[in-house]
Amino acid sequence: MSAVKKRAVQQVTKLLAKGMPAPEELSEAFRKLGDDALPALLATLNDNDYRVRMAAARCLGELNDDAAVQALVESLSDSSKNVQRCAADALTCIGQPAVEPLLDALIGKDQAARKWAAEALGNIGDRSVALELVKRLNDPNIDVQRAAVTALGELKNKKTIEPLVEVLETDNVELAKAAAEALGKIRSDIAIEPLIKALSSPSVDVQSASANSLKQVGRGCVPYLLVKLESRDYVVRRWVVEILGEIGDDTARDGLINALDDDNSRVVHYAAISLGKIGKPSVIPYLVELLDHPKKDVRCAAVEGLAHVGTYHVVEYLTRMLDDDDWVTRLTAARGLGNVGSRTCLEPLISALKDEEWSVRKHAVEGLAKVGIRKGAVEALTTVADDPKPSVRRSVALALGELGGEASRKALKKLATDGDDNVQEAAREALAKLEQT
Repeated sequence: MSAVKKRAVQQVTKLLAKGMPAPEELSEAFRKLGDDALPALLATLNDNDYRVRMAAARCLGELNDDAAVQALVESLSDSSKNVQRCAADALTCIGQPAVEPLLDALIGKDQAARKWAAEALGNIGDRSVALELVKRLNDPNIDVQRAAVTALGELKNKKTIEPLVEVLETDNVELAKAAAEALGKIRSDIAIEPLIKALSSPSVDVQSASANSLKQVGRGCVPYLLVKLESRDYVVRRWVVEILGEIGDDTARDGLINALDDDNSRVVHYAAISLGKIGKPSVIPYLVELLDHPKKDVRCAAVEGLAHVGTYHVVEYLTRMLDDDDWVTRLTAARGLGNVGSRTCLEPLISALKDEEWSVRKHAVEGLAKVGIRKGAVEALTTVADDPKPSVRRSVALALGELGGEASRKALKKLATDGDDNVQEAAREALAKLEQT
């Protein structure tokens, strides 16, 4: 072992003895070697300890020297996957000078090197390599194929949409999911119809990935999605109403209102939430009609939709649902009142502090903190400062810290001696916050 390498390994080993060192610690250790740093790091890439090799690869990435490229490409075939990843990350840091060697690795014999080369090329972002990555979509190794698909998504080259659509239509769930995600990153209208088609995939993972990608494409999807509200497949209708809510385009309003009459309760559920996300008070009457629905999930969704509208117009309806038989619906109503945060929410939230379900009480406490009106709220909160659930008491402490005042301070001093450590900590932090005001 050369003296330089020996000195480098000794420094790294010393740091590793304390646990995996931070990148800056490693950089500093090698920086002390001055002009010998690069040769020391290159030599250390062959050390017997994989942790030392990882450290060397990380530092070579920070050093950002073209001379390290070939050695790092060779490390993509290291026996340790951790070293492989560090080498790929380092090559990404070096960037453009690594592209040609990575293209060579992309067609090499080693499967691991091909996989990591594809990932690094995608992260470097040189769109000119897209067609080379397309060739790897037929690689005999599934991991290489998936890495190539993901890389194409990172490159956002519209010329690769057609081959990605072909992958989306394959029976392999992992590849189809990756293709759906990649198409979402490219955000092209060309991918809209294939992604909508994938909403009826047998795989929920592919459905979900396709839905998320359609959300990323955005408003250009809306006309196509509205047509699919008439689909015979309720799974497609369910995804369509959710996507429309996430996109938030006003033109979807009438379609979502119609979907509230869907034969499938899951479609109604997501349509109610999405209608609320559009956020116009004009949708309130349609959601109110669902508050007496026989299915608790639909009632809860209607409450969530009203909460998304979020104006004072919904307070009376959210208050009404604090008496629902379903505790999740009551919780959603309490949380909604907190988000509205108007003065009219104060009394309903104080009333919810008596709910038999602890999670409803917890959200009522948090809602009072959001409303931010000290009078009435502090007194009510002190009455639940001895709640049997530590989670509720902790929320009380945090709320009192937000509301402030002498009565809050007195209650917090008592909570600071609570039998639960988390409650104690929250109370002390709240007291410290009050001391600063």
